[in-house]
Amino acid sequence: MPRLRKGAPVAAAVFAAACLLLSGACHRKETPAPPSPRPSLGPIDVEVAAPADDRTPHLDAAPLEKALRQHLLGTGLFSPAGPPAKVAARVRIEAVEAGAVGEARAEVELALDDGRSEVGDNMSFKLAGRGSSRYAAPARGHKVAAATRVTLFDELVLRIAGDLIDGYVARRQMQEGPPAAVHAALQADGGELREEAIRAAGARKLRDEAPRLLQLLGDPDEPTRDAALGALIALGDRRAVSELTRTRSLRDRREMRKMIEAISILGGQEADDYLSFVAATHDDDEIRAEAAAARVRLARRENDAVAPSSP
Repeated sequence: MPRLRKGAPVAAAVFAAACLLLSGACHRKETPAPPSPRPSLGPIDVEVAAPADDRTPHLDAAPLEKALRQHLLGTGLFSPAGPPAKVAARVRIEAVEAGAVGEARAEVELALDDGRSEVGDNMSFKLAGRGSSRYAAPARGHKVAAATRVTLFDELVLRIAGDLIDGYVARRQMQEGPPAAVHAALQADGGELREEAIRAAGARKLRDEAPRLLQLLGDPDEPTRDAALGALIALGDRRAVSELTRTRSLRDRREMRKMIEAISILGGQEADDYLSFVAATHDDDEIRAEAAAARVRLARRENDAVAPSSP
């Protein structure tokens, strides 16, 4: 039987996550509720849709259900005795052939409902992915054995499903797992998991990761740079001001707008000096005006921070 393979207006978009994180500091701390019991793995409903042609095989849902159950149980997300979580898998497959090349295509949708939508640590999700696998199409007058086609499509479907499940588990680890998991993911060369780790470092206030986040401000990938900047804002790490003013070009209007807002949020004397310089000397009227307005916001925030609280 086939087995599963293991395996962001510009400034507002960049800083939305960080501002949400910062707003949480205004709320009164409350005693966290005890975690609810982890669910057990209940029924898995698998449906397979395929065109009625002589190339696309019929897939039996039972082996797919068994392999999906085995993979989900191997994630460690489920307990033996908790309330049962329901899983639905919707699969669409198609075989396309042109000349001597065939391509198996599959789309997989996975939905898990653990019946705990009201609790913060619920595991409910909806995931979707697609993939393909090439094969040698049979010569005219010949057919690929039915069992060979079934194996090909089973493996493709389970690979897609396995990647969806493993990606969900990895993202959950970034949010709830040990800080070491976030640290390890931050060291990667790229990918969605590293972006998730960047956001997690800010959300979880993992200050030990600031040096790596500062490095990522110079990453070639813009979404990565923006995510790292948002995380550093969430951490309140003013070293980002020095890094930004040292590495970003004054001629890049897009980057300047992001820098101006970020620097005004981070604050400090270096930030004020830089905004004053840009407001006085930049050759773009709009950039000068934005820097001047940002400097006013910076002063207001810092005045509010030192003002005595009302009795």
